[in-house]
Amino acid sequence: MKNSLVFLIALLAHRGRCGPKPLLQWDPETAKDCVEWYDNAGDESCEYVRDYFTITPEQFFEWNPSVGLDCGRWEYQSYCIVTQRRLETESPKHTLITATSTSKNIPDKTSSTSPALLPSPTSWNARGCYDDNNSALPVLEYKLSPDGGDTDLTISKCEDSCYLRGFKFAGVREGNQCWCSTFVGGEWTKNQADCNIPCSGYSNTICGGKQLLNVSLRPSRMT
Repeated sequence: MKNSLVFLIALLAHRGRCGPKPLLQWDPETAKDCVEWYDNAGDESCEYVRDYFTITPEQFFEWNPSVGLDCGRWEYQSYCIVTQRRLETESPKHTLITATSTSKNIPDKTSSTSPALLPSPTSWNARGCYDDNNSALPVLEYKLSPDGGDTDLTISKCEDSCYLRGFKFAGVREGNQCWCSTFVGGEWTKNQADCNIPCSGYSNTICGGKQLLNVSLRPSRMT
């Protein structure tokens, strides 16, 4: 009961702040390829949001023309914090944790066209296998994968996607689902070996299990 209550409080506190769709009004001139939005409820400054998501003033102004380079028009509305172009050009390389507890570097498509984003961590911290059998109270907040799953999912791909959206937790589920969150709202499964489904994009690694999530945490110090 206590864990459920804590999770609900955290869910109410964090849901609605960021997401794939704007929940408030937005400028029609916002970047058309925006894939992640920040819903500004007035409790954080424009500069704080830019710094938190490692966005340069020039990038933020390009995506959100109404705000100005100096953040002078920071309104109660939704703002773009990640574009599709940023996802495609700034996705770095990750270390994958394999089913045999060894690691392999899997190169992702990289580009140096926009150096402002700090590199994502070379190795995330594995947090274990979590029960995720309650759709009303998911362990992680946001599912990024399309309906039917991602046919080319890897752990690094999921971690990169979560990192670029500003999340500290990433999770892979049922071999083809990627989830992101600012917190973990669940408990370990009794048998960690139940996370045993290979990743659809790299079969030498494990991407969760049936109604089970392999969760990883972004390290506080970038390496």
